[in-house]
Amino acid sequence: MSQPVLTLELPEDVYEHVRRAAKGMKQPLETALVNIVKAATPSLEKVPTEYRAELEAMEDLGDTELWKEAESAANPTHERRLTNLLDKNQRGELTEKQRKMLASERGNPPIAS
Repeated sequence: MSQPVLTLELPEDVYEHVRRAAKGMKQPLETALVNIVKAATPSLEKVPTEYRAELEAMEDLGDTELWKEAESAANPTHERRLTNLLDKNQRGELTEKQRKMLASERGNPPIAS
């Protein structure tokens, strides 16, 4: 399978930065530029698979949509309750009832009103 080809016009100063970086890395200019782009862009490789689809969907959202999503998901009461349960869980102080509550809170957070 062939790789996509991109023709890119760079401002002179950017080209010089990349050229010097390539020289310092002892790599061809194209290889250095690919490595620079890889380093500068996020990767979902290390994200658990159960979260990848949701994160990939968020990549296409603009700032306004992301803020709306974040604000609608943040229910302060729910967040405090979940934080308290997680803290108790870390200290090994959860009752069986709290353990069940934590499991349901993490799996099905209530919708903010």
